[in-house]
Amino acid sequence: MQAAQGGNQVGGHGGAPRDAALTRLRFFLIGWVIIYHLDLSLHVSEVLPPLAPLFRHGYLGVDGFFLLSGFALWLGYGARPPRGFSGAVQFLRRRFAKIWPLHALALLALALLVGLAIAAGATIREPERFAPREFLLQLFMVNAWETTDRHAWNYPSWALSVEWAGYLAFPLLVLAVGRLPRVLLPALPLAGLLGLVLMSGWDETIGLNYTLDFGLLRFALEFLTGLGIGRLASGGMLPRPLLAVLLIGLPLGLWFAQDAAVVLALAALIPLLHRPEAAPATGRPDLLLRLGEASFGVYLCWVFIETGLVGLQRVMQPGPGGRVALMLVGFLASLVAGWLAWRFVEVPVQRWLLRRGAGRPVASGALPARQ
Repeated sequence: MQAAQGGNQVGGHGGAPRDAALTRLRFFLIGWVIIYHLDLSLHVSEVLPPLAPLFRHGYLGVDGFFLLSGFALWLGYGARPPRGFSGAVQFLRRRFAKIWPLHALALLALALLVGLAIAAGATIREPERFAPREFLLQLFMVNAWETTDRHAWNYPSWALSVEWAGYLAFPLLVLAVGRLPRVLLPALPLAGLLGLVLMSGWDETIGLNYTLDFGLLRFALEFLTGLGIGRLASGGMLPRPLLAVLLIGLPLGLWFAQDAAVVLALAALIPLLHRPEAAPATGRPDLLLRLGEASFGVYLCWVFIETGLVGLQRVMQPGPGGRVALMLVGFLASLVAGWLAWRFVEVPVQRWLLRRGAGRPVASGALPARQ
C-alpha cells in the first residue's frame, strides 16, 4: 500500500520531502496487514490466543494507509494544490505512474499463473473468480466502486481501486479543504471519525472490514479525515498531549474489538510521528525505511505468497508449531518479494514514465518519496 508524498519531482510541483518516521510507519502497517492475511490461512491466532486481537484486526492496517494517504497528500499539495485541468492531469499522471504499472504486471503475472495451472490440468477453486470481466475491472482499478461483489484475481487490489478514486477527486477536495475557515476545520476529522463509529456498528462481526461493499465509503471517511488532520497539523492546531492520550485507543480498541477506536488512535499517531521540517538524509537508509518504501510492492505481491502457502499446507498438513513457522516464512517471503518488486519494477518504471512525460532525465534522488 502507499500514500503519496513528493520529494523533488520533475515537471512541476513536487510536494513535501519524505518524512522518514511516516515511511517507517508504513512498514508496520503493511506488516500488520500481511499478518492478518497469513492468519486467515494458517489460524496462528488459535495457537497464540494472547495475540489473537492483534492478528485478527490486522485489516485495520489498511485504514492506517487511508488516513496516511490523505495526511501526506495535504502536506505535499495543500500549500500549492493542482490548479486547472493541466494541474489535475499532471497530478494524476504522477499517481498513475506510481501505482498502475506494478498493479498491471502483478495482475498479468497472476493471469499467466492461472493459465499455466489450467493447462497443466489443475483444478481451479471457484473458477468464476478469474472471469474476464473481473480481470478488466481490476485492470482499470474500478473493482471496488460497487461494480462487483466477488473477490477475484489479485483481490487485495480493492484498496488500490478506492485509492485511485481518491486521487481522481483530490484536486477538488484539496481546494475545498483549503477554503474551510479555521474555526470549522476540526469538524472535518470529527465528522469522518463519527461516520466510522456509525459504520463499525452496522455489523459487529465485520467492524470496519468492508471492502468491495462500502469499501469506497470506508476509504472516503478516512481519506477526508487524513486531509483534515493534515491541515490542522500544518497549521499547528493539534495539541500533542491530546494526541498522545488518544493513543490509548489502540490497545483498548483491539482488546474490546472496537475498530473505530483503533482508527482514532492511528489518526493521532500519524501527526505525532510527523516532523514539520524533515531532516536531510544522512548515510544509507535503514532497513525499516527501505521496507516502508516497498510497502506497495509487499501488498500487491501477497497473492503469490498466499498461493505458495496454500500449496505447502496441502503437502505438509502442518501442526501448531508448523503453522507458526509457516507464518514467519510467509512474512519474510512477502517482504522480500515486495522489496524486489519495488526495487526492480516499481521504481524503474515510474522513473521511465516520468522521464517520458517530462522530456528530461529523472535522477535517482528526484523520484517522489512516498509516505
